[in-house]
Amino acid sequence: MTSYEIELKGRTLQVKVIEQGQDTVKASINGKIYELDIRKVEPGVYSLLHEGKSLEMQISEGKGRNKYTVQLDGRNWDVQIIDADVRFQRNRNKGKPENGMHEISSPMPGKVVKVLVEKGEEVKEGQTLIVISAMKMESEYHAPRDAKVKDVLIKEGDTIEGNQPLITFE
Repeated sequence: MTSYEIELKGRTLQVKVIEQGQDTVKASINGKIYELDIRKVEPGVYSLLHEGKSLEMQISEGKGRNKYTVQLDGRNWDVQIIDADVRFQRNRNKGKPENGMHEISSPMPGKVVKVLVEKGEEVKEGQTLIVISAMKMESEYHAPRDAKVKDVLIKEGDTIEGNQPLITFE
């Protein structure tokens, strides 16, 4: 059984896919069971049949990591799939000013593998900025919000300490 956390209109929904066939899905959303016939019409466009009612659903990428706009039955819904990276970024934002984070730092020591941005560059929320290798794993660090890079404090090949600032934003 595959499980997801999805944020919709400020609420977090628990979604569990119970059964999935070629054109059918049985899922639980916050404990309520839904059975759907789903057919892909074209990329991003789906035909749904639920309890005898036919609906068209369009899905397009939104602004930010795992964010999508879903158009269903003439209404638009902004949704976000909450994964470990999204949760990590949110936890790092706790206690920060309303306008978002002003720096990126690594929670542990490591080595800078790639730097993908430069000082003065405009970045979009969710954009990959740097890749760090720590404990034999590579981790990508993403922009927490749309921002302008104030300074890049490291370069490829640098060894970094835990909690060392790596990139600052205006």
